[in-house]
Amino acid sequence: MTLHSIRLATAACALLWGASAAAQGTIIVPEATDRTSRVGTRGANFLEIGVGAHATAMGAAVVSSMEGPEAMFWNPAGIVTSTDISAIVSYMQLYGSNSGITNTAAALTVPIGQGALGLAFTQFSSGSIDRTTEVAPDGDDPAFPGQFSYTGSAIALQYARNITDRLAVSGGLRLVQEGIDFAQSRYFGFDLATRFRTGLYGLNVAAAISNIGPSNRFTGSGIERRVSAPRENGFSTGGSIPVQFNTRKVQLPTGFRVGLESHLLGDAEALFGANKTHALVGELDFYDAIDTDVQPSLGVEYGYKGNYFLRAGKRWFNEQHAPWKFADGLSFGGGVKIPVLGRKLTLDYAYTTMGELQNNQVLSFHVGK
Repeated sequence: MTLHSIRLATAACALLWGASAAAQGTIIVPEATDRTSRVGTRGANFLEIGVGAHATAMGAAVVSSMEGPEAMFWNPAGIVTSTDISAIVSYMQLYGSNSGITNTAAALTVPIGQGALGLAFTQFSSGSIDRTTEVAPDGDDPAFPGQFSYTGSAIALQYARNITDRLAVSGGLRLVQEGIDFAQSRYFGFDLATRFRTGLYGLNVAAAISNIGPSNRFTGSGIERRVSAPRENGFSTGGSIPVQFNTRKVQLPTGFRVGLESHLLGDAEALFGANKTHALVGELDFYDAIDTDVQPSLGVEYGYKGNYFLRAGKRWFNEQHAPWKFADGLSFGGGVKIPVLGRKLTLDYAYTTMGELQNNQVLSFHVGK
């Protein structure tokens, strides 16, 4: 297996920032004083990858501020503001332009009564990886030729409703599948979220818990083998013994997000007053997943006439011994709204520095009012 393939396989199967950094050559040795870590103990970790250029540019600090279909991936209670059918498509290139690792997503929201219904889809792909076996560790096994890829997909259905003119709540179901061509696992989980507009100096608070559900294990032909039984003299008998790998049951990466948003400038409730030309929003979020340390994030968005936007953010990953520097996790981007046939097409772009993992780049297209 080439070094490039090892990196791909590690990033695709582990999907953990720190573990991926270790695959790049960083040796992490546990110490006696280390706290217990659950890194690598959950399935479908691709669900922890942020979706959308708007959110990525703000360092993932959007749980209170995100509205419309992109909110499906952060806080579905935010879709309640949808007044018309809206949709978003997002494409992310992870860990540099040559890794082949991508994350594609789409979401659709439809207003219904006092709320809105949302449907979202996510597709993660590792790209092509050389297939290797015990017999051919460098690949080109005649019995198992070619390449394979790790993929993960999820579809979510969420409903959000206004409880009062300031409080919105949402709930929904998520179906998830991950694996390779002959070994896969399937899960289902629930999401709950809420968003509250305080009415005080443009402050909004929100919280969301995602991926609550039962565990499952990998199954498929790759988990089951038939091994030839040798005689005492070392020659095969021609028979075979069925062998099944004892795969462990794992759960989805349950995570909790909480955020505080402040409208500093722009609307009537903003801290520094209303302004029809300029708008400024800041947000502080915390993400606490069952398989990660607490990850704070900070984001800022500047808007000009409601059509042009500049964004910047910082996310702290916080894994033990991981070689992250302050510059890693910094992000920036922008967006523009273009009138098209009575609606608005929003184009957003984001870039995030990822240290030894190079960078993540995201491009999103949003159609709505």
